[in-house]
Amino acid sequence: MEKKSLKLAEYYQLEAELNGVTNNQTGEKVLNGLLSQKLTLSTKYWLTDLAKRVKEQTEACENLKNELIKKYGEEKDGQIQISFNVKNEAGEDVPNPKFLEFQNEYQNLLNEERELEYKELKLSDLGSIETEEIYSMLFTLLQAD
Repeated sequence: MEKKSLKLAEYYQLEAELNGVTNNQTGEKVLNGLLSQKLTLSTKYWLTDLAKRVKEQTEACENLKNELIKKYGEEKDGQIQISFNVKNEAGEDVPNPKFLEFQNEYQNLLNEERELEYKELKLSDLGSIETEEIYSMLFTLLQAD
């Protein structure tokens, strides 16, 4: 097994590259994940295992993000939200200081590193794939043959 230290923000990028990204509002596929490509069974197995390990980290990060939202947000209509802007004394929209604090703390979280353990992937494991997508984060995990 290989090990590599990644920032939590990189885990999100790797998750998108493996599983793909869909626009929630339109349902349109924004990025075709590598797992949706035609792969050998063994390569698909190890990439699925990698995706599972990555998902564990992104889910943990989402839980921490939700805690930050609770910490800095306010309840509106039964939901906790953080507004980007608030009205000042003159009635003008100004940046919400609580949102700026949230954003700063969340950015610090995304910069934290976690170790990822995964099966060694070789460039030849993915050599037969023809794609228009670029999987730059995944490429950092590949070994030359």
